[in-house]
Amino acid sequence: MRAMPFAQGWDLYALHRREDMHAALAELRDAAAVHALAGNVFLVTRYAEAERALRAPELVAGSGVAESFGARSGLLYDVMTHWLMAQDGATHERARGLVRRELTPRRVELLRPFIAATSERLAQGVAREAVHGRVDLVARLAFALPSEVIRALFCIEREEWQARVEPLLRPGASAEGGGFLAALAEYFFAANQRAASAPPEGLLARLRAPDAQLGALSELEVVANCVLLVSAAIDTTTGLIANTLLCLHAHPEQLARARADDAALAAAIEETLRFEPPALSCSRFAARALELGGAEIPAGAHVLISIAAASRDPARFPSPDRFDLARAPERSLAFGGGRHVCLGAALARLEAQLAVGALLRAAPALRLEGEVAWRSDNPTVRAPAALWASA
Repeated sequence: MRAMPFAQGWDLYALHRREDMHAALAELRDAAAVHALAGNVFLVTRYAEAERALRAPELVAGSGVAESFGARSGLLYDVMTHWLMAQDGATHERARGLVRRELTPRRVELLRPFIAATSERLAQGVAREAVHGRVDLVARLAFALPSEVIRALFCIEREEWQARVEPLLRPGASAEGGGFLAALAEYFFAANQRAASAPPEGLLARLRAPDAQLGALSELEVVANCVLLVSAAIDTTTGLIANTLLCLHAHPEQLARARADDAALAAAIEETLRFEPPALSCSRFAARALELGGAEIPAGAHVLISIAAASRDPARFPSPDRFDLARAPERSLAFGGGRHVCLGAALARLEAQLAVGALLRAAPALRLEGEVAWRSDNPTVRAPAALWASA
């Protein structure tokens, strides 16, 4: 293990904004499984150690997301320390149980007809627009679909959603620093105050409803988890859809396979989660000392688990820099793992498969244009700010 030259350990997030991010992560991964950074931060780069870290009982919820936005006080900090990703023990079990009941496999599957119909409508719109000129696949499909799905789950009127919420989350529209998340929290605090008149089937009302066994969420927990559900459901799913389209069009032979059958299309989603994961990292905090990848991690240290680096580890994935739909299935780390595994994984996969499939059918002659500019407003997400195409 060697010390890396970052002034502060969390400065590593700047690496996520580099065009050569994967090459830089490969250098770190080749050098060591675990790196000691400044500021008592340890970086995990290899698959085996990342998988273990995600499930290690010595490691509890981390503060990496808050650190990535520089949140150390104020509303943004309060939200990020009260949502699911920041909780452990009984508090986490209670909150996770209350949120999980809204994202069970059965509830997600019930959304399939709505997601399929919305995907077809959006894809047909893209196809019509592409005939007459360039169209942004991020704005018109990759962002539009998850935004509409989460809007429908919250039962918020479309006019209000498009005026108050979408502008905060649209890729490229937000400045760096997390102000959009604080504004989203303010929106949900106001919505919570008038929740008595909100639709009872909406997510806000359902998150407020107590459970006989689990109890209830506090107002701050309700708001914090609304912010988490909206931002994560839109940001990372937008990234997954856009990254899948980008990867397929960059590999025409794989694109042909994905067009051919649904199994290959599903494989395209899984391979994108490995090859170009939209969620780049997870963080943990060492409640107790542990040994990991030859490194002694002391109690009180921060652990940043690089999903992007681990997902291209050649010890786990042969020819890891090749995008290959025929790759043998492996356990994905794209949605984290252990007790903090992402609750929205099934929904994200469903949306991505239906959206990409609808577009491949609706616009078979679509081609991408221009260079890809990666988003810089969220250092924990890897996704294009726009994806221009024409027919």
